[in-house]
Amino acid sequence: MIRSLCFQLLGGLALAASLGCTTRVPSTEPPPLIDRSYVDLQPGWRIRTVSPILKAGASRLEIKETKTLDGGVAYSAGDDLLGYETTFYAVTRGKDLGVNIAFISSEITISGKNSNQSHPRLSLFEFPAWTRYVRLVFLTRVSSADHNQAVLGASTMAGLETLTQQVEADPVSACHSQEETYCVWVLPGSAVRPERRDPESRKNWVPVL
Repeated sequence: MIRSLCFQLLGGLALAASLGCTTRVPSTEPPPLIDRSYVDLQPGWRIRTVSPILKAGASRLEIKETKTLDGGVAYSAGDDLLGYETTFYAVTRGKDLGVNIAFISSEITISGKNSNQSHPRLSLFEFPAWTRYVRLVFLTRVSSADHNQAVLGASTMAGLETLTQQVEADPVSACHSQEETYCVWVLPGSAVRPERRDPESRKNWVPVL
């Protein structure tokens, strides 16, 4: 339940902004840090990433906030949004019970028109060769300007656990690559979602969280 809520808050806003839709949330403010959660990527899963494509000169996706008649808040994408990129990665079994992440496909959507790309504009999964374990960490915060998702990698599970604790304790300065550990923030306005095969229909994919 916690992980589902995290992705709805983070990824839902990114997807809604990318599609030009609005997302409504209650007007009451949550506490500064309401939950910490993570998920370890497993063989057989895939990863879907959605990132905004902005006008030249724009550094980040601006989210407009407006009050609704029923007292809620509606969010919509700013004028700098041109479209969005959707990229898929496969998670396969690696060495020593670890995983490998491989690029599958990438598609750009601008003004309702789709075009395939030979490689993603921004890749979050270019790991060093020693990477064995990969984890997505979710931080839910009040400010939309804060980083909310991080991709962590390590050569050992012990190293991954240590890095996770460091990032949770000090998100501002702890997320950086060290000896045999890797950490990169997902840019604000973007979302990373792990998916697995639907047990009721193997042709379909469903969110893990």
